[in-house]
Amino acid sequence: MNARSIVVAAWRESRGSRGRLAFFVACLALGVAAIVGVSSLVAAVQSGIRAQARELLGADLVVSSYRPLPDALEAQHALGVAHERTDVRELATMASSSANGRSQLVEVKAIGGRFPFYGALKLEPASTLDELLTPETCVVAPELLAALRLSLGDELTIGSASYRVAGVVLDEPGRLGIAFTAGPRVFLSLDGLARAELERVGSRVRHKALYRYPDERALQGGDVEAWSSLLAHVYLQDAEYLRFETYRDAQPTVRRAVDRVERYLGLVALLSLILGGIGVAMIVRAWIAERTGAVAVLRCLGYRPREVLVLYAGNVVMLAGIASALGGVLGSFVPLVIERWLGELLPAGVALSWQALPILRGIALGIAIALVFSLPPLLAIWRVAPARVLRQEAEPLPVPRAVRFGALAVLAAGLFGAAWVQSEHLEHAAVFTVGLAVLAGLLAACAFGLTRLAARLPRERASPYLVHGIAALARPGAGVLGAAIALGFGVLVVLTMALAERELSQKLESALPADAPTTFFVDVQPDQWPDVERVLGAHAATGVTRVPVVTARLSSVDGNEVEGSRRRGEGRSRWALTREQRITWLQELPSSNRVVAGALWSDPNANEMSLEEDYAGDIGVTLGSKLVFDVQGVPVEFTVTSLRSVEWESFQINFFLVAEPGALEQAPHMLLGAARVDAAEEDALQDELARTAPNVTLLRMRAILEKVRAVLDRLALAVRVLGLFTVVVGLVILAGVASSTAVRRGREVALLKTLGVTRLGITGLFVTEFALLGLVAGLVGACGAFALAWAFLDRVLDLGPELPWWWLPLAALATAILAAVSGLAATARALNTRPLESLRAF
Repeated sequence: MNARSIVVAAWRESRGSRGRLAFFVACLALGVAAIVGVSSLVAAVQSGIRAQARELLGADLVVSSYRPLPDALEAQHALGVAHERTDVRELATMASSSANGRSQLVEVKAIGGRFPFYGALKLEPASTLDELLTPETCVVAPELLAALRLSLGDELTIGSASYRVAGVVLDEPGRLGIAFTAGPRVFLSLDGLARAELERVGSRVRHKALYRYPDERALQGGDVEAWSSLLAHVYLQDAEYLRFETYRDAQPTVRRAVDRVERYLGLVALLSLILGGIGVAMIVRAWIAERTGAVAVLRCLGYRPREVLVLYAGNVVMLAGIASALGGVLGSFVPLVIERWLGELLPAGVALSWQALPILRGIALGIAIALVFSLPPLLAIWRVAPARVLRQEAEPLPVPRAVRFGALAVLAAGLFGAAWVQSEHLEHAAVFTVGLAVLAGLLAACAFGLTRLAARLPRERASPYLVHGIAALARPGAGVLGAAIALGFGVLVVLTMALAERELSQKLESALPADAPTTFFVDVQPDQWPDVERVLGAHAATGVTRVPVVTARLSSVDGNEVEGSRRRGEGRSRWALTREQRITWLQELPSSNRVVAGALWSDPNANEMSLEEDYAGDIGVTLGSKLVFDVQGVPVEFTVTSLRSVEWESFQINFFLVAEPGALEQAPHMLLGAARVDAAEEDALQDELARTAPNVTLLRMRAILEKVRAVLDRLALAVRVLGLFTVVVGLVILAGVASSTAVRRGREVALLKTLGVTRLGITGLFVTEFALLGLVAGLVGACGAFALAWAFLDRVLDLGPELPWWWLPLAALATAILAAVSGLAATARALNTRPLESLRAF
C-alpha cells in the first residue's frame, strides 16, 4: 500500500464511526490543550522566577577578580553576543568627616555605567544613581551617616579627595550577605574613584564586570550557566583567578529554591505528557474494540494484519493532527484565561501571553504521543480473525512476539525520550522509565489477580448486585487489564503532582526562618560586647547571638603548600584555597549545622577542625587531613575530624571552618553579632551604637530578608498554582479514562433490561464493577505515586519529604468513587434507551 491509498482507505474507514472519532478528537484535544496550557504556564512562571532571581544579583552574570579583568573577556563577548556591560570596582578604605574628623572603615563601590540592570536602587532623595553621582559626589549607606554624624550635603573625605554626600542608598540589589563586608557602603563614579588616588601598586581592589544579555537563549550553550562555564573553562582557561557568578548564585536560599522549582516544572510537563498518553491509549482501545467487525471485513478483502495496522495508525495520525491543532489553539488561551480569572493569585513578575513555541511543541508532542501510546491497543487488530465476519465469537489470533515486544519497546523509548528531554539527566530518565514499567507490571498482575479472584469467589448468600458486579470483572472481553493500567497511571500522575506540590510549597514557605536575624554587628572587640549587649537590650532586641572570628590564611594542605598547588581551570578551588579564611570556635554546633562525617571534638591529642562538606571538597580534603593556617604570622596546625552540612538559607551566622574551643582563643579576634530588632528601633539603635562603640559596623538585613522572603513566597505560590492546575486537568482526563471503560456497555444494558433487570439494578451492578476496578487500580497507583513522589522529592530535590501516608487509602477510595461516577455517566445514555433500540444498533 502506498501513502495515498492508506489515506484514502483511512478516510473511508472512518466514515462508519465519525461519532466515536469525534470523541477521540475531543479527548486528545483536551490532552494537548493541557500540555500546551501547562507548558505555557510553566514557561511564564519560569520566566517570572528568573526575573525575580536576577533582581537579587542585579545582573545576568558577574565576573570578578582582584586583578584587572582581561581584555579577552570583552573580546569574547564582542563575537556576536548581544550584551550590556557595567564595570565596578570595590575596595575597603577609611572615610572621614571633613567637618568633625570622625573616621570609619568603609567599602567603596565605584560604578562605571548602568547599575543595576535588574531591580532598582532605593535612594533618598528619590532619583537614580546616574543622576546623583558625579566625580565630586558620593552616595552612602545610612549607617555611615549615623557613625560620622553626617547629613546630606556634608563633605566626606576618601583618600586624597573630598566628596559631597548627594544621597543615601536604602536598598541595593546584589547585596545579599556579610561575608565580604568591610563596612558601610559608599558609592562613587569611576571618575570619582580616580580622584581619590586609591588604586596603587599593592592596593586590594576587586574588579567586577556586570553583564546583561537581552536574549539569554541566543548565548552559546543556551543559557547563562552554560555560557558562564564556557567562558571560565574554555575561552578564558588561562584566567583561573576569575570568579563567575550568575543570578542563580546570588543567594543560597534563592539558588536552591529556583533549582527545585525548575525541576518541579520539568516534572509537571513530563506528567502532563503521560496524562495525554493515557487518554489517547484508552480512547484508541475503545475505538478498536468497536471496529473489530470492520477490521474482520478488511482481513477478508485480503488486507494483511500489518497493512490494517498501518491503516488505523494512519487514521490515528490524521486525527491526532486535527486534535493537536485544535488542542494547541485551546491551550493557547489557557494562560490568558488564568490571568483574567486568577491573575491576583499568580506571583508577581509572571507575564502570561500567547507563546508560539509551547503551541508548536504541544502539537508535535500530541501527534507523537498519540502514535506511541496507541501502538499497544492497536495490536488488538492482529488478533481479529477474518471468521469474525460470520461468527462474533471467533477465536482471536495470536500476536507475533516480535510485534508485541516491538510495540512495547517503542513505548518505552518514547517515555524515556520524554523523560530525558524534561529532566536532562540520563539516570533520572532511566529510573523514571523503569519505575513506570514496574508499576505497569504491578497493575497488570493485580488486574490478572482480580479477574481470577472474581471468578472463584463464592457467590452464595451475597447481594445479587455484588455477585454480578464481581462476576462482570471475570467475563471475557471485560477489559480489566487495560482499564486498570490506565486508571492506575492516572492516579499515579495526579497524586504525584499533589504530593510534590504540597511538599515543595511547604519547604519554600519555611525555607526562611521567621526568627532570622535582621541586624548584624561587625568588628565588635571582645571588651566592647557587654556595652553592645546592653544597648541591644535597651532597644528590645531578641535572639542575640555572638561568635568569635579569627582571620587567617591557609598555608598548606597535608604538607602541600597552597601556593604550589594552584591548578589551572579550577577557579572555585583556587578561590577556596587562597581566600582570607574566617575561623570561629564553638563547643556545640548551631541548629543549621549537622555533622555528616566523623565526630565533633573526638580527638584530645590534636587541634580539631570541622569543615563544611562542599568547601572540603573544593580544597580536596577528607577526614584526617592536616591543615596549617597562618594566624597573624603564627602557623597553627589542625586535623579535620568532622564534615558538616550547613543550611545557609537559615540566615544564621555560619562558617566554612569551625575550630574546637581552646585552639585559637589566645589569637587576636573580633566578635560578630546578630540580633532581631524591630524596624521602629533600628535608627535609634544605630545612633546609640555609634556613640557607644563607634568602630562597630551595623548592617541592616531587613530589606534583604524581605526581598528573599518575597521571592520564596512567589515561588511557593507559583508551585501551588501550577500543581493545582495540573491536578485539575489530570482529574478531568482521569474521568475520561474511567468513562472510556464503559462506552461499550450499550448492548450489555439492553440485554440486562430484556432479562428484566431494572435501571436501579443495572446501576448497582455497574457501580460495584467500576468501584472494585477503581479501588484496586487506585491503591496500586497511589503506592506508585508515593514511591515516585518520595524519589523525586528526596533524590532530585533533596528535601527529605514527610509524606502524608493517610492520603494512600483516601486516594484508593477516591479513585473507586471517581470510576463509579464516571462509568455511570458514560452509561447514562444506554440506561435511558429502550432495549429494542439498543439491540438494533448492534
